[in-house]
Amino acid sequence: MTPYRRFMSAMTGGRVDRIPVMTFSNYCKELMASTNVTWPACQTDSKVMAQFQEGRWTVWGIDVLYSHNDLVSEATMLGAEIDLGTEIRHPSIKRHVLENVNPIYYSMPKDVLSKGRNPIVEGSAKVLVDKYEKEVPILRAVTGPMTIAGHLFGVDRILMWSKQEEKKFQACLDICTDLCIEIIRNSLDSSGVDGFSMPDPTASGDLLDPKDFQYFLEPCYKRITKENKDSLSILHICGDTRGYMDRIPHTGFDAFSFEAPGTSVKEAKIGLGDRITLVGSVETIPVIMQGAPEQVYTQSLRGIVDGVNILAPACGTPPFTPNENIKAMVKASKSKINNIN
Repeated sequence: MTPYRRFMSAMTGGRVDRIPVMTFSNYCKELMASTNVTWPACQTDSKVMAQFQEGRWTVWGIDVLYSHNDLVSEATMLGAEIDLGTEIRHPSIKRHVLENVNPIYYSMPKDVLSKGRNPIVEGSAKVLVDKYEKEVPILRAVTGPMTIAGHLFGVDRILMWSKQEEKKFQACLDICTDLCIEIIRNSLDSSGVDGFSMPDPTASGDLLDPKDFQYFLEPCYKRITKENKDSLSILHICGDTRGYMDRIPHTGFDAFSFEAPGTSVKEAKIGLGDRITLVGSVETIPVIMQGAPEQVYTQSLRGIVDGVNILAPACGTPPFTPNENIKAMVKASKSKINNIN
């Protein structure tokens, strides 16, 4: 199968020749050297960004390309200032630009898609689609509403609102959900991406109460997927998601990525069964970054045996990850594992 057909089939519960492999971030120093890109151009120039992103396929051999890496581009569209980071550190928020704004009375700018880093990111997606259309799937990465809200208003503030001022909490989530929908619609229409991937780390069960997840965040996810129902979608949430695992299929996403060891493959399989495509979950720091390729290979095989549909690191790929460790995941996906105990 081509990477495109393999990934599309796995996302929709179909047959595959082998388990597809993907990563949520390729912001790795060794991959920068392998793709002949430098910082900060790989964060500021659409063509260089795309050149870096295609290293997922040309160097690592994995099955999915992404528009970009960072989690803060969406917040810049509403005026947030960022620290661009370094070649070993992702961009981050300098200040919560809406920390003194009441979200109930906030209105989104009319020309929001032309603001912040969005034109750069969208330009990267367009370059990749033009080059790899129907050969390698291209996903638009869009940070989830809970995490964008934390960037704009402050994580402590929105968590306090979730308990004490629910109308404000709902309002800030609605703002960020509307923004996500606008970004995805535009990317599907203008760039022709094959779907979207939504990392929402601040929605972690380590921070958000399961009841609040169901009452506040699940409807936001439903709205995002309903508005973009013809495109494939992946949701990633960090940490311990066991408290609301049974609610994940109700979000409308085609696939769910969970983080080990907070949630294991077996726990995800028990909680979700075949109701949604499972993406995961090789531990990032001790295995993907610090482990030997043999350790990555072994844990990858275990994840396949335990029931993942798409093999991936448990979270964003750390900057010091060796190329050989990602290639070990691909090697595992191509192995015959019938005799693994």
